[in-house]
Amino acid sequence: MKKIISPFLVSFVLNVFLSSFAQAQPIKSYNVSQQLIENGIPANWFKADSRGYTFTVEKHSKYPDKTQLKISSIPDSNVYSGVLMLNIPENLEGKEIAFEGKIKTENIAPDGFAGLFIQLKPKVDIENMESLKLNGTHDWETFGVRLKLKPKETRSIAIATYIVGRGTAWFADLTLKIDGKDYTEALEYPSINKADTIYNFNSQLKEIPLTTDNITKLTHVAQIWGVLKYFHPAVTSGKWDMDTELFKFIPSLLASQDPGTTEHLLSEWIQHFGSFQPVVGQPSFAKETIAAATSDEWIDKLPYSNKLKDRLKMLSCVMPLAPNRYVAYLGGAGNPQFNEYNYKTVPLSDVGFRLLGLFRYWNAMHYFNPNQKLSAQPWDQVLSDFIPLFVGATTRASLDGTYLKLFSKINDTHAFSYLSDYYHKDLFGPKGVGFKTGFVQNQLIVTELSDDQFKAGQELQVGDIIMEIADKPISGIIDSLGQYVAASNESALKRDLPSRMLRTVDSLLSLKVLREDRELNVYIPTRDIESIKDTNTKTKPAIRKIKNSILVVDIGVFKDSDTQRLKDSLRGQRGLILDYRNYPSASMHDELRDMIFPLEKDFVIFSTSKGMRPGLFKYTSPVKAGEENPKAFSGKIVILVNEHAQSASEFQVMAFRTIPGSQVVGSQTAGADGNISWLPLPLGYSTAFSGIGVYYPDKSETQGIGIVPDKIVYPTIEGIRKHQDEVLQAGIDLILKQ
Repeated sequence: MKKIISPFLVSFVLNVFLSSFAQAQPIKSYNVSQQLIENGIPANWFKADSRGYTFTVEKHSKYPDKTQLKISSIPDSNVYSGVLMLNIPENLEGKEIAFEGKIKTENIAPDGFAGLFIQLKPKVDIENMESLKLNGTHDWETFGVRLKLKPKETRSIAIATYIVGRGTAWFADLTLKIDGKDYTEALEYPSINKADTIYNFNSQLKEIPLTTDNITKLTHVAQIWGVLKYFHPAVTSGKWDMDTELFKFIPSLLASQDPGTTEHLLSEWIQHFGSFQPVVGQPSFAKETIAAATSDEWIDKLPYSNKLKDRLKMLSCVMPLAPNRYVAYLGGAGNPQFNEYNYKTVPLSDVGFRLLGLFRYWNAMHYFNPNQKLSAQPWDQVLSDFIPLFVGATTRASLDGTYLKLFSKINDTHAFSYLSDYYHKDLFGPKGVGFKTGFVQNQLIVTELSDDQFKAGQELQVGDIIMEIADKPISGIIDSLGQYVAASNESALKRDLPSRMLRTVDSLLSLKVLREDRELNVYIPTRDIESIKDTNTKTKPAIRKIKNSILVVDIGVFKDSDTQRLKDSLRGQRGLILDYRNYPSASMHDELRDMIFPLEKDFVIFSTSKGMRPGLFKYTSPVKAGEENPKAFSGKIVILVNEHAQSASEFQVMAFRTIPGSQVVGSQTAGADGNISWLPLPLGYSTAFSGIGVYYPDKSETQGIGIVPDKIVYPTIEGIRKHQDEVLQAGIDLILKQ
């Protein structure tokens, strides 16, 4: 048998050899404190994006032997910003960087502000003090900005002192610290494996032929990579960078010519990360406490020996040690928080980083999505189906579209995403219209007008049925765009589709509408999507009284400060309607705990993978709503819902539903509950999902199903035309009938 020379052994020896010549060096001083002065300003600092300002070095207010910086706008000049910046060319090793100093201000205009600035370059991360709005006149006070260091993606660091708008600011006692120590005590990154830095901005992967064999091998390596990433103790402890290890391994894998060689490479790769104990403190749980368990049947399906499969099964039973390099859990709810590199500066043309995005997402959903069983198709199949799509997605539009198709596979309305831009303009178009539409009685209806400018005689009317958009029938547009919309159920899908259907690249959008049996052609001027504001300009009251002693509370407007007014208003009322057809501005079930709940009852159970091995989710103890209160409001309580009730709305409705005699009126909700977890992806992209499971006290599902009303009521086209709220009226009728 021909002896195979391991590329990993060669790489390891090379890295050790090179690292002996790449020992980290201390960082030199760059005059962060601004005490060295050249040409009237601090040495090494420079004016950036500055016009209409003077920069002056003065004696320190407190220490005569030190100096402070003054930035002041020039009277009667066209001012914009005054920025003094310092670039630090080294890449510093550590967890957190903090830039701090004292600032004093004088007469800074209300629309201006002063502050400190820090940036990890190129385009890794940035932080400033804009949100603090430090303007007006203030005496000396200490401020700071800080960022988590991401040395793998960082090439240099920039800091700045600045003022925006008219006024004057002084800066003194500036410091730059890494993990609480002066930056000059930090080390330059990397201290080891300097040879691997070639993968930080380039995967080194070239064109990948999309043969069946290559797709199969990439599928297998993605799955095995995920097991190593989330279970191997040497990886979870932070010893290995799994993105780099993946890029290093794929060329060898694709070059293998036969199954025997492929298995040898995979076995060697697993061994490359070191030994592990088959079980490390593996806890046992009663079956009834397990909410969900990820299927690892893919291991049995591998076309390799039982020896390799058994090793993967043993690895997937390891209880990873905390803290985990790649995953942590947020306090309280216990939803996962992912520690991943964003790679904001890598080019879209790099096929390795495109595949990394797919592999990262697939494994995160495989091991940390509590609702994976609700996916639209077998999750193993999703991986093999999408490898060709990601390899071929060489434009912004195609990559955005491929990601959106992928996100839709988890059937989760919480699968928000930020890709090449927030609005996915390359895919759907950069322009839109301001009027609102929605599906009513299976027709796309104009539900609310805006300030769109129409040609005379072509004005839309509320209740118009849209038959075609840009000469395309509505049914065809639904079929073409529906694949890009992540939705837990049909209600959420039809809620979110219309806004995408009315996007375009054109300055005019042509519509064919039906109005009272007449077909009309209407041409609507479009606007940049960023400039379109909410058409609802009417300020809704948080609490309003309607006839027959009924109170209606709009939970989208209601705030904590309205609680006492609601308590006072409830006295002597016949009924209370809680309108949950939007997102709450307050924790209503907590605010009204001692007001309308007559008793305390379980209303929700969660599931989380916190404290479990990845892929295993346990039920939490039930959470209760209300409290024992014999003086609770005795009138009828009605809760209104529709497809716009999502997440916190659904959660709160579950609590109010425990009140005896309460009734839910309307239509199916969005079916996406549970705290959101965000997953960073390459190219600076990101997406989200429901990070915990949410169930009724009997452990029945809410995800996908949402809130099923006691009385189902849908709006009608006729009601829309007459500006009638038929769902609200149904709630009123229920109260009046009691």
